[in-house]
Amino acid sequence: MKTISIAVLALAAAAFAVAPNSGLKSGERVVPFHPKHVVGALADTTNCFPCTFQNRPQAQVWVNGDKFENVLALAKSLDKAQVTYKDSEFKSLIVFIVPADKQAEFGAKLKETAKADSLKHVSMAMVAPDHTAIESYKINMAGDVKNTVVLYKNWEVVTNIVNLKGDKAGLATLDKEVAKINAN
Repeated sequence: MKTISIAVLALAAAAFAVAPNSGLKSGERVVPFHPKHVVGALADTTNCFPCTFQNRPQAQVWVNGDKFENVLALAKSLDKAQVTYKDSEFKSLIVFIVPADKQAEFGAKLKETAKADSLKHVSMAMVAPDHTAIESYKINMAGDVKNTVVLYKNWEVVTNIVNLKGDKAGLATLDKEVAKINAN
């Protein structure tokens, strides 16, 4: 009986588990920031992504320790979405949180990946773990937060997703939310 009670309690706790909190929430406003762009329209600059693309619908994926394969699946989906929503000028950026002393090597890997996987539209950039944008965008740096997706239009956040998986269900969710911010 004691084993059954413990199992029931464990299941109940799992059912009420709350997803980690990370990123700006719906209704909050994105702010300017200057990452080191490696791939995409702003490559080799530190230009502000939201400033450059202003009121257009945009997605940012903040990555802190996620598996590269998962991020690549998200990048491919966003790359395709930029073609699908070219009329609304949808833009997407993946921001990798990488220590400053590892950025040169990681940047080379990003360029190689973009070329090998024919990523022509999605932008990729890096910031160091102490970059002020991490606090401004409310990115949770805890180990259980692998990625934070912030979708916005007119500088206002519409949707926030934490730990998005690049599997069929996760990509369907991403596609649905991208469609929502691209709707007139």
